[in-house]
Amino acid sequence: MRILHIASENVAGVPGTLVKAERRGGHYSRLMTYFRSPTSQWDDIVLSLPFSNTSRFTSIKSLSGVGTYEHIYREGNPPRWEPSFPEKAFYLLRDVLWENKVHPLMDFIRSFDCYFLDGGLGLLRCGKIMELLKEMGKKIAILYLGGDLRTRGAIAYIEELSDIIFTTEFDHTFIHPDIHHIFFPFEVDKFSVKEILRNKKITICHAPTNRYLKGTEYLIGAVERLKDKFDFDFLLMENLPHEEILRLKWERCDVMVDQLTDLGGYGYGMNSMECLAMGIPSITYMNSDYEKYIPDHPFINADQRNIEEVLEGILVEPAILRMKGRIGREWVIKNHHYVKVSKKMLELIDRV
Repeated sequence: MRILHIASENVAGVPGTLVKAERRGGHYSRLMTYFRSPTSQWDDIVLSLPFSNTSRFTSIKSLSGVGTYEHIYREGNPPRWEPSFPEKAFYLLRDVLWENKVHPLMDFIRSFDCYFLDGGLGLLRCGKIMELLKEMGKKIAILYLGGDLRTRGAIAYIEELSDIIFTTEFDHTFIHPDIHHIFFPFEVDKFSVKEILRNKKITICHAPTNRYLKGTEYLIGAVERLKDKFDFDFLLMENLPHEEILRLKWERCDVMVDQLTDLGGYGYGMNSMECLAMGIPSITYMNSDYEKYIPDHPFINADQRNIEEVLEGILVEPAILRMKGRIGREWVIKNHHYVKVSKKMLELIDRV
């Protein structure tokens, strides 16, 4: 199969990871992005489209009313993108610029069998190119990532062209009636298992990207109180390059505290998966709905109210961490291995 992923950027590395998995499965797979990702370690076909990285125009959009999305769920089931007049004008003009830029590539774009719209977008906001591909009998899949469905909402006329809709976010299953949840694809093979509890003192680690969303203040408060009773190290890995955080995880981390709230999404993310792949246990908040959905999960459940109690139990009986770490690695391979996730998605597309 010839597969083309289309995304604004290589979001959290997910589109690129799926491309790699599809290539391992014998498919011809490519990733086409609007702009080069500032955080991803891999890009493929970068179009460098004008006015594509709209995060750079936040102040302008705030003044004009374009794209001023709040961090809340939009109304509807699913939530719908309902642009204001300034937004419509912005995307109409941008589509004119983009169509001229994309036109020389249309023969190449039309040569694929299946298209993944990672983030729920097409090559033009008006959907013109995706309509053309649909008329040719091509298969179209949508994969929602992160907050795109929550804060922007589904683009209705793009969804109507799709054959199947996926998401990596569990909470999307509550706000979209026709969506398939998949586990986040992850390159487990890149990580080796480390030995934990090899130092005299346990090292508890935390690597917040946003202190408020992760509940960092509650963790720091618990750590300060526990320091009066136990001898352990606390490593706060903040504002560091990704490679440096990986090095510190490998050299020092015995247990990772991921997030203590569900403000930034349900359960866990890349931080936890990297740790579990190394055999490092992860503490994170799993609400009751998520625990019912994945009852075999390897996480140590904690939130802002009981994190001190959970950490104290670990400090009293640290041997539990070895068992949790071993189970965690096995669970990631079973559920998140990128080849397995890709295979499941393609099998579902074949049934359409």
